[in-house]
Amino acid sequence: MTFSQLISGTIPHHNKFSSRSGTAVARVIQHHHAAVSDAGTRRLTDPNAPASVHYNILSDGTIWGQVPEEYRAWTSGSFAADAPAITFEVQNNGAQINGNDNDPGSWSISEAAYSAVVALLADIAVRYGWGAVSTGNYQGHRQWKATACPGGNLWSLMPKTRDFANGYINGTAQPMATPPTPPTESKTVWQLADEVLAGLHGSGEARRISLGGKFAEVQAEVNRRHGVGVAPAVAKTLDQLADEVIAGKHGNGDARRAALGNQYDAVQAVINARTGGGGVAPQGPNIAFLADQVIAGAYGSGEQRIAILGANYRAVQAEVNRRINGGVNINQLVEETLAGKYGNGDARRAALGAHFNAVQAEINRRYS
Repeated sequence: MTFSQLISGTIPHHNKFSSRSGTAVARVIQHHHAAVSDAGTRRLTDPNAPASVHYNILSDGTIWGQVPEEYRAWTSGSFAADAPAITFEVQNNGAQINGNDNDPGSWSISEAAYSAVVALLADIAVRYGWGAVSTGNYQGHRQWKATACPGGNLWSLMPKTRDFANGYINGTAQPMATPPTPPTESKTVWQLADEVLAGLHGSGEARRISLGGKFAEVQAEVNRRHGVGVAPAVAKTLDQLADEVIAGKHGNGDARRAALGNQYDAVQAVINARTGGGGVAPQGPNIAFLADQVIAGAYGSGEQRIAILGANYRAVQAEVNRRINGGVNINQLVEETLAGKYGNGDARRAALGAHFNAVQAEINRRYS
């Protein structure tokens, strides 16, 4: 996967990218966070927010890769805009002024962030053989969508940005020798190992430079967690994790949430999409379970059964009658459905026929 050597590390993309469909990289599109906090980064890394970027530049001048350059990031709002583009998001150090997003002073960025923009732009132009940075290959988001992005400040600087980048390319200016790296002082080896595993210190020589004198200790801790000489496990797709959940591997409720960590919501959404669930756990009694108990003789018959089941009697008895009269075991159909016997979507509906709604309701109850 391709990232610029100027990055300090990577941030999670949660599979929020698509194919370029054979389109060659031909431009950079400039964006801004429209925020002086970390809200922009949190949105990019939120697995449920349909937004991503190739490079996220912070006010301290660090550059973070998110989507590898081989793929199309979800940044500019359309395939036409993003298919041939590498996209930059930049954190702001100032908000809107004079009530106008387009004011040259609105949504300013720091000098460190601006230097990173110029250096990264020059690096990309050289690697893709553009010869020079021009109005055709360095554009603002507003040229592709009705928006004030990349903000008045960055937009007003774009001609100068092209000139500075071309200075790097033709040798009259020098880009950053090494990218800024996350501070390591006062952090424990354990904390730094966490950062390495999260992608914050890159790999290979970039990681060695980033960690400095703590490299050996931190790398030893990373190796210990993964097993010395054993490569870290390849990240599983959301579909693979959903398969494991349905197979019972990650438990239910809080146990499942803990096992899946920050991927819980995304995996649960996949499960809901497969089973027709809306992501909200059904309320009230489990009628299918009570019907199982009645059929097993746990609640007697006649008035005794009515007294024990109370307000649930009619619903439970209806389910018992349906099963007995139709010779159908809903729980058995549920197990067979989860084992893949009846397919998904319309195929499942056709296979289950009149029993589809009852089976699907029980699946939703189990996995929502």
